[in-house]
Amino acid sequence: MHPRTSSSGLIVFAILHHVSLALYLLCSALAVFSHYSSDREVWMYLSLIPLIPMAVFQSLILHRGWRSVQDGAAQTTPGKAVGYCFIPFFNFYWNFIAHVGLMKEFNRLADTRGRPEQKVTEGFSLTYCILIATICLANLATPFGVVFIWQTIGAVKDLENS
Repeated sequence: MHPRTSSSGLIVFAILHHVSLALYLLCSALAVFSHYSSDREVWMYLSLIPLIPMAVFQSLILHRGWRSVQDGAAQTTPGKAVGYCFIPFFNFYWNFIAHVGLMKEFNRLADTRGRPEQKVTEGFSLTYCILIATICLANLATPFGVVFIWQTIGAVKDLENS
């Protein structure tokens, strides 16, 4: 049977992720548009600081999403889904399993329960993973990552309420 997973805290995690994202984008913009090279370097290094809470909050949401689909038939465990994303080079492959796989698990559970209206779009997470894997286009993945976060929160809430 499907374990009960609380969605409480997910919205707070998402808001904190988005605040960190905004700080990152602000510092990055200031680094790009700074007139002096010394200021540019300071803003560039300051823009790296918000990346840590962004990764933490996205990992917490990813973990909670995987925890909500654990019914004995899930593709992976929550710990593997998050932990393997931090293995250098392997994470280019594993991001597809962790992110796209989670959306597939949400859709599998929606089909199993006979609730097609609870299906999520896998395309956003696939686009996110492709852009992250290209490295040079990783900044373009930001909006897709935000959509992934809100899709995960919505799907966890749907599972919680079904």
